Amino acid sequence: MNRPTCALVLAVSLLTAACGSAATVSPQAGSPSPAASTTAASASPATASPEPSAASAGDGVALCAFLTSEIPALQKAGAPAGAVAELAIDYANWIAADSSRVLPDAAAMDSLTKASCPEIRTSVLKIIGGDSFANSF
Repeated sequence: MNRPTCALVLAVSLLTAACGSAATVSPQAGSPSPAASTTAASASPATASPEPSAASAGDGVALCAFLTSEIPALQKAGAPAGAVAELAIDYANWIAADSSRVLPDAAAMDSLTKASCPEIRTSVLKIIGGDSFANSF
């Protein structure tokens, strides 16, 4: 990967991490209040399920629809580096429009797309020249 692409990927990663941490700080706070501790203790199965809820069908449908709509723009971008930049910018704008779309990391994007739309995932990864979103972003 060339230097401008690395810089862009780093910027998008930081943006995603910043948005992701803002959206997930409350459930994963280090020192919950006594009321939160009681709630967490009484709902311990729910405490273990943030990742599965991120991979729910509704989120998968939205992410897959977004990726499907991106394919023409990614194809027009030309080189894989241009397609990565296009996808990173459009993904950042997409999650900025609705913070509930934020995923914890690119590995979650891989899991979600493997489960929800493996063909679309394969098409997008082929265009951006990667074998996974985690390795591409």
